Amino acid sequence: MNSLKDYSSLYPLMPIEICLFFQMQSEGGKLTEKTVIQFCNFYQKKYSTKDFPQPSVVAAICNILVSHNKLTLMHLRGPDGTNNSYLSIISNEALLANVEVQRLLNKKLSYLIYGFKFIYEDYRKFVLAIEFTDQDENKSLGTCFLYHDGIATARHCVEGAKQIAIQGISAETLQNSQFEIHDNPSMDLLFIRLNNKPPESIFFSENGEVLDEIMTLGYPKIAGFHNFLTAENATVSSRFTASVGQVSSNAEDIWIREKLFLITAKIKGGNSGGPVLAKNGSIIGIAVNMSQGEGNYDDLGYGTVIPVSYLNELIDSKQKKYLIVTNIDFVNFEK
Repeated sequence: MNSLKDYSSLYPLMPIEICLFFQMQSEGGKLTEKTVIQFCNFYQKKYSTKDFPQPSVVAAICNILVSHNKLTLMHLRGPDGTNNSYLSIISNEALLANVEVQRLLNKKLSYLIYGFKFIYEDYRKFVLAIEFTDQDENKSLGTCFLYHDGIATARHCVEGAKQIAIQGISAETLQNSQFEIHDNPSMDLLFIRLNNKPPESIFFSENGEVLDEIMTLGYPKIAGFHNFLTAENATVSSRFTASVGQVSSNAEDIWIREKLFLITAKIKGGNSGGPVLAKNGSIIGIAVNMSQGEGNYDDLGYGTVIPVSYLNELIDSKQKKYLIVTNIDFVNFEK
């Protein structure tokens, strides 16, 4: 018997199909009710699935969508929810008729349903390591991520380097890219605008709020370090790390006199420059170095995050400022 966590791979289009199936319909002025068991029959027939979706698991998925205001529970019937009926909050038929919109909405609904572990697996291909070589030939790791038509990271992950290599990005590509920085010289942000847009990238973003559940992704600088995703079942992979926490406060008028986040997820060394993600898969910020002289927050387990609004502001700015990289030697990343 399959469990909820298996459904993301067994029935990948189930989230959007649920929302489409339970859209409001009426006959003779009376609202037509549809049940979970009817949906299961519909889905198996449409996609010719080997196994019949378990109504109890489908009902559990529907209830998760109810908790996130994507569905409304119309009637609760039976102990396993087999005959529950729902109504979709997502009812813009013209919008949902667009195949690309359906694909993106299905992705966001999947993040809500299957949680941080699913987000981790889906986003890991977008999160890349930066190898920074300083003027004394010392090497360290940082993190960046594919975002819109380029690469986002912390400015200090590139600035002042003698040599830079980014995982999966050729030296030639970096040499022909533009390195854009924020108007505020103290803002630890960098956007590398690639001439050739990546075939896939992260582009969901939203503002974070205090006590939001979040996840940070990045590469620690400790060679051979293994990771585990603390909010889900443990996962292990070389260097790539994930940690889960909450937005604990937004700090104003400190460090760079801008609104920053403190988060309870730890940010250590090579995690700098990595994305900070909400439970719906949206980026809320970028992990950065803690400024010196402002207290031992890192010792308390806090990390510092620049809200994604500043990154979007940098990307959309009409008047560009650029990081001078003529003295940096860009090379290919070696595993």
